[in-house]
Amino acid sequence: MSIRLLLASDYSMVRDGLRLLLRPAREIRLIAQAENLAEAPEKFRHVRPDVALLDVAASASAGGVRAVHDILKASPDARTVVVTNNDSVSFARTVLKTGARGLVLKHSPAPALITAVRMAAAGENFVDPRVSAALVTNAEHKLPWKNAALTQRESEILRDLARGYTNAQTASHLKLTLRTVESYRARIYRKLHLDSRADLVSYAIAHSLLA
Repeated sequence: MSIRLLLASDYSMVRDGLRLLLRPAREIRLIAQAENLAEAPEKFRHVRPDVALLDVAASASAGGVRAVHDILKASPDARTVVVTNNDSVSFARTVLKTGARGLVLKHSPAPALITAVRMAAAGENFVDPRVSAALVTNAEHKLPWKNAALTQRESEILRDLARGYTNAQTASHLKLTLRTVESYRARIYRKLHLDSRADLVSYAIAHSLLA
């Protein structure tokens, strides 16, 4: 499935860098770019991408929140992913409450960006595990997983699923049957006490399985 992407950043070098990071994901197709966040909502309305990827610098946090808000105001079903160097809990809470589907910190491993775009396109949410950990700590909750030893095969399957692969794609990649992958997936969720794909991705990044 092709994912049509709008990329918005105030900096041309950042746009170039993000394009390079996304290049390994052949299904992600860049269809338009916005040269600043203020331009992103109008560009979104014009090209109607599957996902808008917004680069939000810490110094432009308010502009990033506003861009997400304006995109969703015009297109309530829009899916946006924010990549940022702002790791504050307050910003994360605000931009997610505004409606962003994904939040990726710039010091995360590169595959996290691809996973966030894939999950947003599928209608799922992605929150960088460093941010989610801070959010749950701030709320005085435990992390959304249980630490448990995984077998090599379980780690391989978890890694593919965290990268945004479907069960069928994982089966093809690892040369397993679809039923085997589905069985392993259920076992992984039970073993780690995971409730969602977002929890699975957070676990994978926190344990360096996507590096």
